This record gives sequence, C-alpha cells and structure tokens, in this order.
Amino acid sequence: MAEKKNKKDILDKETNDEKVADESMSQAVNENSGEKNEDAESEAAQGQEHAAEEPAETVEVLKAQVQNWNDRYLRLMAEFDNYKKRSSREYQTMVDSANERLMTDLVDVRESFERAVKSSEQAEDYKTIFEGLKLIFSKFDTVLVKHGLEVFGAPGEPFDPMEHDALMKTPHQEIPEDHIADIYERGYRLKGKVMKHARVIVSSGKPEGDNEEKKTEK
Repeated sequence: MAEKKNKKDILDKETNDEKVADESMSQAVNENSGEKNEDAESEAAQGQEHAAEEPAETVEVLKAQVQNWNDRYLRLMAEFDNYKKRSSREYQTMVDSANERLMTDLVDVRESFERAVKSSEQAEDYKTIFEGLKLIFSKFDTVLVKHGLEVFGAPGEPFDPMEHDALMKTPHQEIPEDHIADIYERGYRLKGKVMKHARVIVSSGKPEGDNEEKKTEK
C-alpha cells in the first residue's frame, strides 16, 4: 500500500510539474506576444508622427519657394520700371538734341529773312529783293533736306493715291491720263515716311475734241 501511495504521489507531482511548465510557457508566450504588440503599436505611432511631420516640412519648403519667387518678381518689376524711366529720359534727351540741331539751322534762315526785310524797306529795286528771297528760300530748303525732309509731287508723275490727294481731273494735251497735271500743294516725306500728301490735279488725258479730229483724219 505504501508503495502504491508513493507511485501515486510521484505521478501527481509529475502532473503538477507539467501543468506548471505549461502555465509558464503560456505566460512566456503571452508576454512575448504582448511585447510584439507593443513594439508594433510603437512603430505605428512613430510612422504616423513621421507622416505628419512630412507634410508640415513640405508646406514650409513650398512657402519658402513662393517667398523666393515673389522677391524675385518684385525685384524684376522694380528693375523694369527703372529701365522704362531711363529709356524715356534717354529718348527725350535724344529728341531735344535733334530739335536743338534743327532750331540752330533754322535760326540762320530767320536771320537771313530779317536782313532781307530790313533791306527791302529802303530798296527800290524789287528784282534785287526777289533774288534775295530766292537765296533765302534755297537756304531754307537745304536745311530741311539736311534734316531728312524730302519734297515730292511734280507734273507728269503717275498719280499714287498712297501719296497724292486728287482735287479734280482735267484734260491735258501732253500729260497722259492718271498722271499729275498740276500741283496745288507739294507732298513731304520725313526720312522716307510720308508726313503730308501732295494735293494735285490729275490728267484725264487729251481733250475729246482732239481724239475726234484724229479719228476724222484717219
């Protein structure tokens, strides 16, 4: 009996040891699983924080880029405004200089006219006065040509509506049709550009009577 009891105690003890071992293993597994879960949760939280930091950094970078471009735009606008002002001043200086040269030449013509007027008050020879005026006119015309003025429009030239204004049409013995028969006002070009049309009378060809006489002779 005692021997059976000892065997039973030994079996019970082994069973209890196995239960304790199983419980210890289960607890270790649970603890290991809990640690893994905690690590996973920690990594997930860090990932979320990192993901939240990235958009914030991107926004700051974009803000810096926008500010940089805005500063460059403002600088360019200021430089362009200064360029426009400088160009305007230079252009005005150039115009003033050209006007000064023209006025300097015209002053000489004015002086010539003034001398001619004073001389004509006492002169009795009108032919001399006329010759003096012709010289002054020639001098004045030379000044205008020197500064780029070109006079156009003469009898016999073809009529050009881009340069001539026709006042009327009239028959002409010598000048063919659609050619200038007479000049009422000359035209002017300044450095190649028409600044004033010539006002002209246009030929309509020979009179009808001459044409009929020629037909009769034939």
